[in-house]
Amino acid sequence: MRLVWLLLTMLAWPVLAQQVVVQKDFVDLRSGPGRGYPIVQVALKNDTLQLLMQRTGWVKVQYRQQQLWLAAAELDNVNVPGSELSIIELWQTEQTPRQWQLGVAAGDFAGTSYYQLSTSYLFSDVISLELSAGQGSGRQASNQLVLLQLGLSPWPHWRVSPYFALGGGVLLTQPRTVLVQTPERSSPLATMELGVNYALTTRVQANVRYRRAVISTDRDINEETNTWLIGLRLAF
Repeated sequence: MRLVWLLLTMLAWPVLAQQVVVQKDFVDLRSGPGRGYPIVQVALKNDTLQLLMQRTGWVKVQYRQQQLWLAAAELDNVNVPGSELSIIELWQTEQTPRQWQLGVAAGDFAGTSYYQLSTSYLFSDVISLELSAGQGSGRQASNQLVLLQLGLSPWPHWRVSPYFALGGGVLLTQPRTVLVQTPERSSPLATMELGVNYALTTRVQANVRYRRAVISTDRDINEETNTWLIGLRLAF
């Protein structure tokens, strides 16, 4: 069962060209990917290997100017330099789903400067719920938005991953007038958002997003606004 898990892990393995250090007394290195190939080198404890590629249950490594093969089962016995975790344990840790994200973004809301803070809960790699609060500042008015959006990311493991979201919230508008006192307006709105996430690390994403909003007003015709944002999200 352990070997099956290792093979499945290797199929999605993201650590090619990773430097690792042998932690057991020795590991055998063969001339090819199989038990039928002869052992041509023995890497001793604290020796360094570079992981190059995988083939089923074997990993091609660089060792002392030679390219040889290490059994995938031995990955439990090699660590990333400076870490007490084996490469398999480290990969498992990095792949453990994180359920919360914090985000910050800046851009343009209806022709005004706009800044936004958000927090997201991830039900899965694909589905998330985001609560955001933003501030827009223009010459004629300032705007505050509070939004709740349900997001869908069909390909979450892509380094560049598109997503879309639907939601709604409240827009609070504070007119900037001197001669006439104009009351604040609170308007409900519905939103549709498209965006692209770019994975900088396993925990940090950059994103570009476009949001279309329909604002309900007291007039017969509803207003529509466009928002463009560039931001970062941190998973924890």
